[in-house]
Amino acid sequence: MPRTPERRPDIRPRRTTSLTSGALCVGLGFACFLLSRGRDGFDQGLFQGACVALMVLGAYLLGSATFRRGTSDELGDDAWLPSRDGR
Repeated sequence: MPRTPERRPDIRPRRTTSLTSGALCVGLGFACFLLSRGRDGFDQGLFQGACVALMVLGAYLLGSATFRRGTSDELGDDAWLPSRDGR
């Protein structure tokens, strides 16, 4: 009996998930920036740090969703690949 290779789980989110969560992180980062404008001291630093962290995470997620190659699960059935050609 041939042994089938076990499929490793995908840890990369799908493209639409990255776009949605990236836009959400950028929006939350902008909200933290607006909240930091009226604060002073520790609160201002806390909101500014959260702003930077959320903006960087959002930029990473948006970039990975925009510039990465799709996986075989995302291609769909109608995409033609030479390696899957039955000839």
